[in-house]
Formats: sequence, C-alpha cells, structure tokens
Amino acid sequence: MSTTASGEKECNSANIAVIGAGWWSQGWHLPALNNNPRSNLVAIVDTSAQPKSKLNPDLEPLSVLAEKYNTVTFTSIEDFLNDSDIESNLDGVVVATPHATHYLIGQVLIEVVKKRKVTNSKPLHILMEKPMTTDIEDAMTLYSLVEAESDGESQFWLNHSANYRAQTAMAREAITSGRLGSVRHVTASFASPLKWIFLDPENDGWNKPSGNMIGNGFGWAQTSHMLAFLFHILPDLQPESVYCRMTHSKTTGADISHSATIECVDVATNEIVLINLSGTTLLPGDQYADPPVAKLVQIDVYGNDGSLHYSGNDLDPSSGSLDYRPTNGSIEVLCDRFEFEGYDNENYGPESMQNFVELCCGGYGETIPTAGATVIDGLVRAVV
Repeated sequence: MSTTASGEKECNSANIAVIGAGWWSQGWHLPALNNNPRSNLVAIVDTSAQPKSKLNPDLEPLSVLAEKYNTVTFTSIEDFLNDSDIESNLDGVVVATPHATHYLIGQVLIEVVKKRKVTNSKPLHILMEKPMTTDIEDAMTLYSLVEAESDGESQFWLNHSANYRAQTAMAREAITSGRLGSVRHVTASFASPLKWIFLDPENDGWNKPSGNMIGNGFGWAQTSHMLAFLFHILPDLQPESVYCRMTHSKTTGADISHSATIECVDVATNEIVLINLSGTTLLPGDQYADPPVAKLVQIDVYGNDGSLHYSGNDLDPSSGSLDYRPTNGSIEVLCDRFEFEGYDNENYGPESMQNFVELCCGGYGETIPTAGATVIDGLVRAVV
C-alpha cells in the first residue's frame, strides 16, 4: 500500500462489482476487469439468469460467468447489497444495464455512499454507462444527489470513453488555457456504421422509448458520445436552447439522423456560443463486422484568437490529428494521432476503465457533468 499525491491510501487491488451482464459487459467490462491485476471482480448482478441480447445471441448465463471469472452472481441489487461480506469491502461498481434503469440503480448506490459517510466507512466509486439517464429531470435529480454527497472521496463517473483519451485532455487544456481566446462557434459531425441496430424491430432497447424517455435511437445511443466530449473540452459552455430536425426509421421509429443548432452561454465571458451538430447512423458498413468499419468524427472549435481541429476515423489513429491554428493561420500539431472512443477488450480495457480501477485503488478522479443528457433530451423535444 502506498500514498497518492492527494494523501489518500492507495491499495494494490480493488474489489469491483458489475451490475448488468449483457452484451457490453460480457464483451468488454468483464474481460477487462478480469485481465487487470489490480481488479478483483467480486460480483456480477443481472436480473436474468440467462442474459439475452439481439446484438449477441450467444451471451453466457450467470452460472457460466461465475465459474469463468471465479466470482459470485446475484439476480437482484438488493440481494447483492445485502451480502455484508461483499458490500462492506466493495470499492467500486460498474453499471451497464439498459439506459432507462440507470436512474433507479444510481439512487440505490448513492444511498450506500450516504450510509458509508455516516459510519466513516471506505468510499464507494461508481462508473455508469452512458447516457446517465434517459430523462432530464432524472438526470438533474441524480446529479443533485451526487453533488450532495460529494466529499472528495466517493466518485461518480460516466463511461464516455473518449473523454479519458490523452488527446481529449490536450484539447481541453488548449481551450481552458485561453489559446483560442473567447470561444464563439463549434461544429461537430459524427457518423456511425450502425444502422442495422436501429432498423431492427427486435432491438427494443435501442429503438423504443422506455420509462420517461421521449424517443429513442441514434441520439441517445451515439450522439451522447459526441456531446459528452464537447461539454468536457468546453466546460464553460452552458446549453440554453436547442433547434433540431431528425429523420426516423419507418420500421422502428428510431431516430437515425439529425441536424441541430445548440445555443450556449459561455459562463466565463457571458458570450453566446453556437454549436452546429450533425449526426447519422447511415454510414455504410458495420462497426462490429470482420473487418470492422470505423466511425467518422470531425470537431472544429473557433475562438477570437485561434481554432482547434480534431477529426479522423476512430479505428485508425493515423487517420487524423489534433491541430491548433493561431491568428496567423499556421498549423501546430498538438497530437499526430486520432483516438476517440475506446474499444479495447483484450487487455485492461479503455482508459476509462483503467482509470476507474486506479480510482478504486485510491487514485484521484472527477465527476462528469450532465450537459450531454440535457441536450439529447432537448434534441428530441425540439422535434416532437
């Protein structure tokens, strides 16, 4: 055991549980946590003993997962948290359940954080899959609960993997340090080769609204990545209004493309900043085919004193770069690699998962704001 720069005790390994044993957990989270020597996978929780997904018809049952990962399984969160031996020694929880369930699960876990604070027990860290919730009121309530329990110890993270890339930190630093001057305009385009998901009526979780959702489709499933990235590198932007038009699948009703203008206020300068956002799932190909087809991403941020440009396909780091342009028009390459979302499921997982394990071992982290969920809700409301 060692001590971090913040003075916290850093352990050699952390006890982490995963709630949700579906497609994404079995394909990414469980292998990554199992491979990481600093992670002890202490429990897997899913309401179904045999998880099912149209995206992977070969999901393994909980009984097989228990043996495969040498861990225990539960079919309810209540039973999981009532196991005092596991709960009292738990350092972190990964939530990878259907989007509409995030709010209630988040509430339950924050209650655990509250109880631990009262008894001066160890912190509990939460990594929740995106989107945070599928209802803006739920998002703000959950955010308020997190803020109320914020004590610099327990952390609540959202798994927008692009936000944990080195290039993302460089972009945020270039903007927040003032190299662009006052930001005035942003353009962002995001195209994914995943239309087969949104055109298949059997993919209910991706296509049909549930709970308090207004609409479902590409916006909640994919644009959430882009918006989380934008509001992470532009932390002073506060969204005020959204103007949007969408097209929808005639088969499922899911939104499959959109064009939007998001009006923001820069709280540091009180200036109006416009974000032009374009997104579609109509890019030909399949991200999960062999060979896979990459998503195409382009982001441009314009300020009074310079601009920032980041684009490429997210399966080929050599396809793009992060560039800064000062007022004289020259180009400074801040990073010669383009890396957006993280898909590593063979080693320790993407940076977001690796950083979460380090956090659970006593490292330092920060919470993630809710602006992305706010804007997605606004995108859909603008067209209904």
